[in-house]
Amino acid sequence: MSIDACIAHAIHSDLDILEVLPELKGMPVESLEPYIEHYILTVQQELRGIIVDNGDQFIRSKDAAGLCATCMNAGIGIPPKMLLKMCQTILQLSTIDARFILDTEEGTSLFYVKMGINLKEKAEA
Repeated sequence: MSIDACIAHAIHSDLDILEVLPELKGMPVESLEPYIEHYILTVQQELRGIIVDNGDQFIRSKDAAGLCATCMNAGIGIPPKMLLKMCQTILQLSTIDARFILDTEEGTSLFYVKMGINLKEKAEA
């Protein structure tokens, strides 16, 4: 999966927007969408820049904590636990090769997926 897709998925699945931006609770409804959109696009661009410039060694070695520390040192203002989860998601997805094939008549998207699986890792219960 491309780094952009990995980052977008990590933001979508792991970013708690209300925890990161508590000021949203007091904002007028009509201001929420552009404010959140601007924040997410900024975070996505910053993460991409950091990962492209300084993250290759962490991606290759599957070091989520190192990637997280690098992002924190670069000024990403996301709480460490949440940022670590995002970095773990990015690393997980970076080993998946997924390609969109088509949308079916029923509206379901069909993808080709190739994954690397480490059978030596223990499953956590």
